[in-house]
Amino acid sequence: MKNQFLIHITFSMCIIMLFSIFSCNAQEESGANKSTLKVIYDGDIGPDPCDYTTLSMLHNYHKKGMIELLGFMGETPDQYLPSVFSVFNQVYGNDIPIATFKNPADTIYHGRIKISYDSFINRFQGASVNKLLTEKYGNQNTLTYAKAPSAVDLYRKLLSEAEDNSITIYAAGQLYNFPPLFESQGDQYSPLNGKELIKKKVKDFVFMGGYFPRSYDFPIYESCNWAEWNWWAFGYQNIAKNTITTIQSINKPIVYIGFEVGFPLRVGNEVMKKLGKDHPVYDAFANTKDYNSENENPAFDEVALYFVVEGGLDSYFGQVKGKAVLDEHGANKWSSDTSDERYLTLLPGVNETLSSIITDRITGDFKGVSTKSKVQTNNE
Repeated sequence: MKNQFLIHITFSMCIIMLFSIFSCNAQEESGANKSTLKVIYDGDIGPDPCDYTTLSMLHNYHKKGMIELLGFMGETPDQYLPSVFSVFNQVYGNDIPIATFKNPADTIYHGRIKISYDSFINRFQGASVNKLLTEKYGNQNTLTYAKAPSAVDLYRKLLSEAEDNSITIYAAGQLYNFPPLFESQGDQYSPLNGKELIKKKVKDFVFMGGYFPRSYDFPIYESCNWAEWNWWAFGYQNIAKNTITTIQSINKPIVYIGFEVGFPLRVGNEVMKKLGKDHPVYDAFANTKDYNSENENPAFDEVALYFVVEGGLDSYFGQVKGKAVLDEHGANKWSSDTSDERYLTLLPGVNETLSSIITDRITGDFKGVSTKSKVQTNNE
């Protein structure tokens, strides 16, 4: 009888252990672990290949449980932008909510900014890569612009559902979504206005944008009123300035990863080789006019995302504390004023190693890496 009891207990313990292992694996694959870093991505997709590789990294981090990817927020005037987010959802087997900038009353955005955007896409891509990817990889389930919700609505929904002080917003684009979000009023999701909702729910912001310590010192930006590309916003004045100053006013921590950090890091050839020709990232590289296999492509957005999820201070990055000061065009300089802000610097001698790591993350290679989420990364 005693032996039967021991056999029963042993069998029950094995079942419990197997169930626990299965549950942990399921959480790792789905990003469902409650302690994982919760991320909302806000950005443009195209014309730079780094936009598409960043989408792959986001999906890979989510599937490994290193982040819980709550939403994609598009912000450029591109009817295929929501569809590209949707295509990547389908390729990676995820169902991440998608939204895009929608404000019919903004005549500047739908007029002059759209004309500038279309001209820029033609310069760097010729035919729209977003259109190409939608037509090649999309199907009847691919989200269209007409059916995509507005970014403000999705932001308010996701923020209202989140725990207090729990969300990291990673922004790698022109920041059009933020001013209308700040100005939004209470609705079916929350009685709080936009600034109150962000103050309550957002933990911190990470921006791929700017050039530090001063964008005025980089000659290439003269044609953009001395503003780095993302913060220039196709000439839409005060978008970047109002975004940063509003976040500063509600005292949320900010990390800036400028142009100068991602530029020396190069990816492309190995990414294309590993992912193969039947992958949207391959097509993004292959259909960008300025891409060449000798110089490859700067890892602007990818390195910022790497920091968001895996950190790297003292290993790959240094930091300078202070405060960003922007003018109406989005040009920036740095003040030594005390604040909860910092910009990253790239440490000497890390370019090749970090470029290789980023290539691995784009292609889903996590060998030898703990997939435990680094929730406190931005407070290192």
